[in-house]
Amino acid sequence: MAEAGPVSISRTPRVQPVAAGAPDPASVAAAAKLIAAAKKPLIVTGNAGRLPSGFAALDAFASRFAVPVIQHKPRYLSLASGHEMNLGYDPKRLVGEADVIVALECDVPWMPVQAEPKATCKIIQAGLDPLHTGIPIRGFKSDATLAGDPALILEALSRALEGSSSQASLAARRKWAQGHRRKLLDEVANVRAAAASMEPIHPAWASHCISEAKDADAIVINEYTLMLDHARFAQADCYFGSSAASGLGWGAGAALGAKLAAPERQVIAILGDGAYIFSNPVAVHHAAALHELPVLFVVMNNAMWGAVQNFTRAMYPGGAASKQNRQVFTHLDKLPAFEDVCRAASGYGERVEKPQDLPAAIARALKVIKTEKRHALLNVIARA
Repeated sequence: MAEAGPVSISRTPRVQPVAAGAPDPASVAAAAKLIAAAKKPLIVTGNAGRLPSGFAALDAFASRFAVPVIQHKPRYLSLASGHEMNLGYDPKRLVGEADVIVALECDVPWMPVQAEPKATCKIIQAGLDPLHTGIPIRGFKSDATLAGDPALILEALSRALEGSSSQASLAARRKWAQGHRRKLLDEVANVRAAAASMEPIHPAWASHCISEAKDADAIVINEYTLMLDHARFAQADCYFGSSAASGLGWGAGAALGAKLAAPERQVIAILGDGAYIFSNPVAVHHAAALHELPVLFVVMNNAMWGAVQNFTRAMYPGGAASKQNRQVFTHLDKLPAFEDVCRAASGYGERVEKPQDLPAAIARALKVIKTEKRHALLNVIARA
């Protein structure tokens, strides 16, 4: 048999990246006029923080013009958790009250079955593809449309709004937003206090404990289960949620990729039990060991497809499935011991059942990935 000759691999051609697009000046002027006249403006975003420039621009814009921000199903965090204009992650809270809404890099700024803006509310659609032309059934209206890079859009709006609002009007906006923020923080604190003693472990308590233990610049990969209201992030490039291109089980592999890209940073993946199963966990842990990627996997194990149940109830709150005691296609019985799967690949595995034991378990696992350079898994027995 003749031996194969050398393989020729063609070089990748030089490609200059596309420069960030700037919005049309006339559209900026129209949008700025709406925002300037607003008493209760609101920004709803999902992806404005995809680049650090967008994160920084939104931080400055929201503070300067007293515009609260809600991050709906964010794939990237766009505003620090502690920002005075951070109004959480549920648009139901404010879309019915706002008089101007800026949907900034957000394909679904609200769920019409849950809440809708007033008929008089003006809507500004803004982003790289502000009308999301790849979603032909999208039906959100637009009174002003801004196409361009989110950071450039916000910077252009800032220039156009300069001097357009009185200090009194900005103070009134700020008071309105901060009143809602205080109410939100009180609600979050009450939920966390109640969750601290719940057994099985409540996701709010787990989210809080992970947040308290992680490094400030840790990369957190979230596949469904981290509750952002109960976690703290202060900078860009620290949080990644499910993208439009992801499928069930993407999170564990994404965490390994994040560790390859940033080996000096702590990486934590928070996964549902169903998502973990779909990730092909044996292959994930083998890859973590083979490539020496010390990642912490936290599996929130409630023995069910929570996403199926939650989304069904959210979309059809009075439907037949929501009235059943045991909703079909949601339960996962006789699950394996996930911690043993990790141990089989020379990782550290631990099962956690009591809420008071969770902080110490997280600390042990983080110590393993830091000092022993081994991957680790916590099998957290969680509430449905």
